[in-house]
Amino acid sequence: MKHQVLGTLVGNTGEPHNLNMVLNSSFSGRRGEFVRIKHHERKDEPITYVLGRIVSIQRTNMLFNSGFGNSVSELELLPGAEVTGEHVYATIDLVGYKDAETNQIKIPRRPLDPGAKVETVDYQFLSDFYEFNEQNSLHIGNLVGYEHGENTVPVYLDINKLVTEHMAILAMTGSGKSYTVGRVIERLVALNNGTVVVFDPHGEYGRALQGGKLQFGDHFDTEDERDKKALPEIKRMIEKLQLNDAGIQVYTPQIDTFRQKYANKNQPLALQFDKFEMDDISEILPGLTEPQQRVLDVAIRYWRSVETVEPRDINKLRYFLGDGIEEVKNWEDLSSAEAQALNGRSAAVASMKLSRVLNEAQSFYSSDLSGPTDIYQMIGRPSDKKGRLVIIDLQGLSDTAKQVICGLLSSEILRAASSKTDKTRPAFLVYEEGHNFAPAGGKAVSHRIIKKIAGEGRKFGVGFCIVSQRPSKLDADVTSQCNTLITMRLKNPDDQRFITKASDMVSKADLEELPSLSTGEALICGRSIPAPLLVKVGPKALVHGGESPEVLDVWGSFSE
Repeated sequence: MKHQVLGTLVGNTGEPHNLNMVLNSSFSGRRGEFVRIKHHERKDEPITYVLGRIVSIQRTNMLFNSGFGNSVSELELLPGAEVTGEHVYATIDLVGYKDAETNQIKIPRRPLDPGAKVETVDYQFLSDFYEFNEQNSLHIGNLVGYEHGENTVPVYLDINKLVTEHMAILAMTGSGKSYTVGRVIERLVALNNGTVVVFDPHGEYGRALQGGKLQFGDHFDTEDERDKKALPEIKRMIEKLQLNDAGIQVYTPQIDTFRQKYANKNQPLALQFDKFEMDDISEILPGLTEPQQRVLDVAIRYWRSVETVEPRDINKLRYFLGDGIEEVKNWEDLSSAEAQALNGRSAAVASMKLSRVLNEAQSFYSSDLSGPTDIYQMIGRPSDKKGRLVIIDLQGLSDTAKQVICGLLSSEILRAASSKTDKTRPAFLVYEEGHNFAPAGGKAVSHRIIKKIAGEGRKFGVGFCIVSQRPSKLDADVTSQCNTLITMRLKNPDDQRFITKASDMVSKADLEELPSLSTGEALICGRSIPAPLLVKVGPKALVHGGESPEVLDVWGSFSE
């Protein structure tokens, strides 16, 4: 493809994220289009090309004046003269140039040449520039403006960095965030044989196994050659995994409606509290005073000293805080301060709060101590070479119950992954409605363990993706640990400001793009991608995610 000249650089060329060009015509360039500019960084280095992206276009016409009410219709000209009155300017945000020695993308330190020609780029130039490794990467979609025909430019995410260094998907409702999650997780499982655990507050992802059968969509007819090949392969692999007790596994509370929903193909949750640390249990019981926490700490220590066989029954802990408090008082391991604390009302209050939580937990807490949910069966060991998508369906539970389940399972997964003798396979945890599990302010049972995974999970092979339509309500410490950021349409100014605070990966020009993104378009930046890119997310195979119903089809029509 011959590189066409779109226009010329004008004005100050020393600001790489605010370059101006004059377009040759109003059809020369479009917002979001990539361009290249010839540049000479050093005398002793060869001339190279700098890649940039058109982030805005301004179009004016001096012959149109609102004060006139209309454009100028007649203008006396010399014979052969032509006046259009039109001026078209564009602003360019530089991506950088490819360093010949290090192969890294760098921003020019020397200003570009005023008057330099701005040219189009083709698939080959972009492919060579970004050098996506298809073998170690996940095809998320194609570059916006380059998603059709022969000039399609695919975009890949580095899987190792995506999974272990955490990811955030942030967008307002209806932008396609759950669809994007769906594309990512089914490819991790089917094409890369990974383990993914989704905490599903509304039962959206469980649609993939509705009625106990795999549910595939009708998006296999696509013009993208890569997806034409990949989608049938995803379907084939998930079906194959399903026949081998892997694939899509749904875990639910012990409620009859879930058995009906999945035709008994679900696995009831039977969780235990005995692996929780003191800080975890205290978070389950919000509002504890310092004396109450001291009493709880003593009771937990005594509970663990007398109940030596795991799993322990947390109802016994409730007993030690209530009728069994006298037994605890006689424990020889008590300090004088602890013994004094046990004599107050603190034990009764802590017992009451624990009882409230256990009442919430009846649907998932195992009274059958012989058969709690096996975290190793759920996640798999390194020797287990079968990918699985584990869906924790939390539909219909209270917020507290959802958070307790999320906290318990996340804690168990991290504990097993960090074991010195019996590790699980690397796992990728997805927290849908993440602002409910890790909110700003920390008032959620699951908040502490998610922060712990954010800080420590990487070295044990536990990564997470936090998904939210209200980024400003998320814990900033959690999002700051997400080294891949997928942002879709966001119009709320608070959410936009939060993104700039939480990540230094988003530029001002990128931020200005967010309100105008179409459904399915995403700005992706971070360590799993060479540079920030606008991407049109491709189709997925499975039916899952928060797809809206076609209400007119459901309503139908009334006839007497």
